Amino acid sequence: MGQDGSKAESNKFLQILKISPKKVKVRELCSISFHFKLIKAIPHHSNLIFRFRGGRNNKNDWYYIQTEDHNFNGFARLDSEVSLNKIPLLITGKELSLHYFITEKDGIPKDTQMRFSIMNTLAQSIIESEKKIEILLKLPQNYPILLKEIPTLEVFSSKFNHINIISPSIIKKNELFRILVRVEDKYHNLIPHQLNNIKILQVDINTNSKSYLKEKLTIQTNDGVYWIDHLKFSEEGNFYIGIQYKGKIYRSNVIKCVSNQDEHPKLYWGFLHAHTNKSDGVRSIEAYFSNLIKAGLDFGTSTEHDHLWETKNKDFNEIKQIIERINKNDSLTSLFGYEYGTWYSGYGDICIYHRNNDLPILRSDINKYNSTRKLNKNLYPYKGKVLLIGHHTALRPGYRNWDYFDQQLEKLVEIYSTWGNQEYPYSEGNPIPPRYKFFGYGKYARKRGAILGKKGCYVKDALKRGYKLGFTAGGDDHIGAFPSGPLDIDNGIYPSGIMAIWSYKDKLSKEELWNQLLTRKCYGTTGPRVIIQFWLDDFFMGDIIMLEKNEHLEKKRTVKLSIISSNNIEKVELIRNNEIVLEQKIGKKEIKLNFTDKENFNNISLSHSIKEQDFLFYYPRIFLPELNMAWASPIWIIQPNER
Repeated sequence: MGQDGSKAESNKFLQILKISPKKVKVRELCSISFHFKLIKAIPHHSNLIFRFRGGRNNKNDWYYIQTEDHNFNGFARLDSEVSLNKIPLLITGKELSLHYFITEKDGIPKDTQMRFSIMNTLAQSIIESEKKIEILLKLPQNYPILLKEIPTLEVFSSKFNHINIISPSIIKKNELFRILVRVEDKYHNLIPHQLNNIKILQVDINTNSKSYLKEKLTIQTNDGVYWIDHLKFSEEGNFYIGIQYKGKIYRSNVIKCVSNQDEHPKLYWGFLHAHTNKSDGVRSIEAYFSNLIKAGLDFGTSTEHDHLWETKNKDFNEIKQIIERINKNDSLTSLFGYEYGTWYSGYGDICIYHRNNDLPILRSDINKYNSTRKLNKNLYPYKGKVLLIGHHTALRPGYRNWDYFDQQLEKLVEIYSTWGNQEYPYSEGNPIPPRYKFFGYGKYARKRGAILGKKGCYVKDALKRGYKLGFTAGGDDHIGAFPSGPLDIDNGIYPSGIMAIWSYKDKLSKEELWNQLLTRKCYGTTGPRVIIQFWLDDFFMGDIIMLEKNEHLEKKRTVKLSIISSNNIEKVELIRNNEIVLEQKIGKKEIKLNFTDKENFNNISLSHSIKEQDFLFYYPRIFLPELNMAWASPIWIIQPNER
C-alpha cells in the first residue's frame, strides 16, 4: 500500500497528531496512546483496524491486547470527541489486531479528533527503529486498505546481557586475524555499550589452558559491533577466543589453527535465504545486507518472492545493484537469488540463484512458469548458470513433490530453516521436525507450533530416489536483525540456521562461491559454527564417485569424519542409504571417527528412480547441545545398470 497517485490519495483518511511515548523497551510492558484527526468522513458500517502484528511487513512477537477489563494487561480503547457507537473485535494469531465496527448511524464526521490507547501491552523482543502500528480501514463493500498515515515508535534495548564473539574457523599459525564482537541484550539485539578493561584470551578447547592476547582493552560500540584486529596464534591446535569482562569469560566459535607450511582449505560461513521489505520481510534491503556483515558472515543474499504483485522488476534491479556494489568492496560475497513460490500446490518453494545478473526471473504467477515442471523446462537452457535449492520440502503447507526434479539444475537442498529439519519425520526420531507458526506468550503457552510434516517429501525421500543433493541450512528469515543468529521470537517456529563451504581460496570470490555450491562442498547446521570434514577414502563431502573407476570401493569403503566444536558433541549417526549404520555417543568437543563398511556395493545399493543407475550414499547426522544439529553433504558411489 501507500502507492503513488490517486490510490495513495485515497489512503489518506487521517492525520497523526501525537504519539506517546515515542520509544519503548523490548519485552517490557508499556502503555501507548496516539491522537489522530480524520481528514475524511468514515461512513456507517465501516471497520477501523489497529494492527500491531500481521500483514506483509509487520512481523514480530508483540502481545497483550484486549477490550474487556482495564485491570488486565493490554486493555485498549478508542475514544472520540463525538458520540461513537462501535463494536470491538480482537483478532489474534499470525495477526494481532483490534477491529472496531462503526455502528454509528451517521458514521464518523470529517475533522473528528480521536484517541487510541492501550495499557500494559507487551512490546516485541526485536529492536525496530520505526515500529508500525498499522491502521487499516474497510469501507462498506470494499477490501481493507492500509492507510498512508500511521503512527510509528522506536522499540529499543540498552540492557547488557552478553558478548557474542565471531571468529574465523580456520587460521594459520602466526597469521593475523580479527574477530567480530557483538554486544547483545537477552534477545540477541545489538546494543550500544562500552566494554571497559576487557582481556582477550586464547583458550584450548580440550585442556582449557589460557594465554592472554590483549589486556586492559576498552571498546565503545555505538551500534553494538566492534572489530578487534591484529590477533594471532603462535601454536597449532583447536581453540576459542575468550573475552573476559566483569569476571565472566564469553566464548567465540571454535578456531582450528593449522600449520603455515601446509595447504589447508578455509571455511566460509553464509546465509542465502531471507526476505526484506522488498517482499514480506521487516527491514529494508540496505539494513538487511548491513546486518549480514554485522553477523560476521562471509557470504549472503536475500531471496525475495517472485510474485509480481509483491516484488516488482525495479525492486529486483535495485537488489542486483546492491549486490554488485557489495561484491566490489570485499566486505561480503553475494549473488542474486529469489524465491519461487507456488504455495500449497506441491510444487514447493524453491530458491533460485543466478551466476550472472542478466538472467531472466521466472515468476510463478505467470502461466508459462507456474509449475515445477514448467520451471525446469524453461530454466534448462541456463543450466550451470542457475542453481535451485528446495526449501521446507516436507512442511505440509509448502511441501515439495519430488516427482518434478532436474538434477542439472538442482544440486542442493535446504535441510534446515526456521521451519525445522526437513531431513526425516518426527516419527523416526527427528527432534526438530517441520512445524508451522503458533503465536502465544506466557507461562502456559507452547513454544513451538504444530508438527506438519508431509509423507514422501522429506530430504531422505529425495535421496532415496537417487537425487544428488548437498545440504545447506538457512533461515527463510523475515526479521533481518541477525541473519544466521539465534533469534528465537515467540512465533512458534525455530531460530535460523547457517551454512558453510570449504574452499582452498584465500579469498571467497563470487565465482568460487558459485563453484563450491555447484559441487556441494558445503554443510549446514542449526546455528553453531562447528567445523566438519567428511571423507570417503580420499573423496570429500559432495563428491560423486564412479565405481567403475574406483573398483576397490565395491567391497570395502572407509568413511572418515572430523568434528570440532566449542561445546560437547552429543551424538553422531552415520547414515547409509537412509539407514543408521553407526551410532556413537561422544560427550567431547572433538572427534575423529573412522568407519569401515565391508558390505558389498551390489548387496546394499539402491536403484535410481529415473536413471539406469545403482547408487550408495553416506552422510553424518550430528547432534549438538540444546537441540542443535548439523549435517555434512553426502558422498555418493554410483554405477550404471541395465534394467
